[in-house]
Amino acid sequence: MSLAEEVRALRSSAGISPARHVTLALVEDLEALELLQAVSTHSPYIREGRVRQTLFLRDDGSIFADVFIVRAQDRFLVLAEGPGERELVDWLEAARERSPKTKRATVRGIGETWSAVSVDGPYAWEVVAGVLGTIVLGQPYLTLLHHDGVLCVRAGKTGEYGYLLVAPHGVVAEVESKLNEIGRPLDLTSVSLEALDVCALESGFFSMRTLHETRLASPLTPIELQLQSRLEYSREFVGAAAVRARREAGATVRATCFLSDTPLRAGQKVRLGELEVGEVFSACLSPTLGQTVGSVLLQRRFAHPH
Repeated sequence: MSLAEEVRALRSSAGISPARHVTLALVEDLEALELLQAVSTHSPYIREGRVRQTLFLRDDGSIFADVFIVRAQDRFLVLAEGPGERELVDWLEAARERSPKTKRATVRGIGETWSAVSVDGPYAWEVVAGVLGTIVLGQPYLTLLHHDGVLCVRAGKTGEYGYLLVAPHGVVAEVESKLNEIGRPLDLTSVSLEALDVCALESGFFSMRTLHETRLASPLTPIELQLQSRLEYSREFVGAAAVRARREAGATVRATCFLSDTPLRAGQKVRLGELEVGEVFSACLSPTLGQTVGSVLLQRRFAHPH
């Protein structure tokens, strides 16, 4: 199946994909919350059944991981995009060792025993409800649903609707089989990560897979990438001092979405007449629109909202 056909399925019916790009880790024991408070840009203090969208930063303010934190009883499930399991666990362990208040937290990767599958698209709710029940129909965005050993996180990045189903390998395989059976009359289609990324870019979602070094800002921080809604400047977390300093100094560029009839690629310079005003940050051909869609890093004086 072509990329255009996969994107069309995600825009008109539903797509299913093994979420191998999502790294799974558990943070638990007495000081689990304290550890996540120390590393998350947005406080992970949430009620049972809620999901927190946040970032993990490096000391220099650059983005280490794009994260959902799920609270399940007294444990926290970390769903991270960017690092692999060993890298994520080592980073969390290093943060744990740096603070005397987090020594009793335990971090472990669960990729050997657990996995995830995603279902996205306008009829994803109908496919998932066929397996998990009609309670899915009332599940708000960024919430968690438990059902027969499956954790259902409503947190898609392609536009509505999106669900991430997390469970032990055997359970996920069984759920995936049921999803495909129920989704057949609804034109449920197996889709690639590339198709998911195209739809995310069309919808203006940030993706770790678009990150790269640029001479316009070193390093790139959430400020340039329009992700300040995930920052709480009043809190202390890894990278907080760096992003405060960048904010005080003033970011020189801002990520701005664009459409173009011309094919473009990341890294191309953006000019206004003879003046260089930015750089293409991410770009792809949108089968939905028949145009190039993406984001550019523009000098702040040209990066007007809307």
